[in-house]
Amino acid sequence: MMSLQQRKIPQWKKDEVRELTELLKTYNTVLIIDLNKFPADKFHEIRKKFRKNSVIKVSKNTLFRLAAKEAGIDVSKLDQYLTGTNGFLFSNDNPFTLALNIDKFKLKRYAVPGDIAEEEVVIPAGDTGMPAGPILSTFGKLKVQTRVQDGKIAVAKDTVIAKPGDPIPAEAIPILQKLGIMPVYIKLAIKAAYHEGLVIPKDQLVIKVDDYKAQVLEAYRNALGLGVEIAYPVPEVLKISLTKAQMYSLNLAGEIGFVTKETASIVFSKAMAKAYALAAAINDKANLGIQVTQKPAATEEKKEAKEEKKEEEEKKGPSEEEIAGGLSSLFG
Repeated sequence: MMSLQQRKIPQWKKDEVRELTELLKTYNTVLIIDLNKFPADKFHEIRKKFRKNSVIKVSKNTLFRLAAKEAGIDVSKLDQYLTGTNGFLFSNDNPFTLALNIDKFKLKRYAVPGDIAEEEVVIPAGDTGMPAGPILSTFGKLKVQTRVQDGKIAVAKDTVIAKPGDPIPAEAIPILQKLGIMPVYIKLAIKAAYHEGLVIPKDQLVIKVDDYKAQVLEAYRNALGLGVEIAYPVPEVLKISLTKAQMYSLNLAGEIGFVTKETASIVFSKAMAKAYALAAAINDKANLGIQVTQKPAATEEKKEAKEEKKEEEEKKGPSEEEIAGGLSSLFG
């Protein structure tokens, strides 16, 4: 009979699975990062940037699967993301915060054929350090003004060779490299996040902050408007509700003629306005011995128009000033 020899698993693989398992148990968030075509020489900058609150590991997908099973994670949820070359970022931070920070963090690299400029690519004025020779014709094709000083090429003035959205000219690439110009931005591409049993795909991770802020502002406006209508007893709402209640009570007192120290001027003003309006209406039919002018009536009309406008504004909800005051505590 043939004896089957069990294949020996290298110790480094066992150690790596053990380490990954420990990381998955220690941290509640792991980001799966696509490292295909990511420059290896830039990866140490990524580690340096995020090492304070995170651990980044580059590992084989098979070893990560084994570690995930050991940590009690349902690997089937992650299988679709465990292809190609991946890095794994472990952290206890919120996955959305992590994704936002990664999206903001950009590195630069040298251009390669086919790259598109994200910003203006400029060959700066000054000594290039390049010896005069055939490369002068390349500068000419790029419409870069040059002169020769002490056998070296000098650029006469700053020259834009590519605008945002333009392909970076292939003939410019050797020049840019010799000048140490890195015109292309790169950043990590997140595939997905795994957070406390939940898988969050990349398209749901990066939040558009301005849109999100606008939604929060709209929600706050609606909540404040509702709170004012029902006089919800919190300080931000009561300041507005009490002001409205006071205004309504003064208007009501003026209409029904309820006289107090606070309402007297309103009641008498309304009464005088109505009296003058009545006198003006019957002045042609009866001589009351009163000199009637239209000014009080006009004043009353303006007052009523102003009150109607105020009521309309109240129906619309809190003013911008009121909202801004309430939001100051929310957004600092």
